[in-house]
Amino acid sequence: MKRSIAGVLLAVTTLTLTACSEEKLPAGSDVIQTSAASTGSPAASASAAPDMDAAADVQVMKCDSNSYTPKVTIEVTNSTSEDARYAVTIAIKDATGKASGEALFAKNRMTPGQKVTEEIPGDTPVKGKISCEVARAKRLPPK
Repeated sequence: MKRSIAGVLLAVTTLTLTACSEEKLPAGSDVIQTSAASTGSPAASASAAPDMDAAADVQVMKCDSNSYTPKVTIEVTNSTSEDARYAVTIAIKDATGKASGEALFAKNRMTPGQKVTEEIPGDTPVKGKISCEVARAKRLPPK
């Protein structure tokens, strides 16, 4: 009898601890929309574009290593018809073409047609000549 009570108590304790440790997510948060076309809404498909289109909104204007920390000047233009948030990673390469660091840009809200030009520092010191290119660009709903 003691073994069965101990087993039941152990099972109840385990279930209780497991249930308490689960993070509750808001309804619908587990839904991932892979394309705007899946909604069937023409307005949604016009405003949302794949990440590769977001990279077209980013231009590297200047890539400089005159100082200890590389500095990259980029221009980001919201080419959509709605407000958007941008997250951009610029790859910094040394004179041999080897990846030598990154520069990060984030803007929470850009209106349609808005251009932002910003100088962003690299994350790793690089000596000598460098080159820069857009590694990743994401356009997301604004915050």
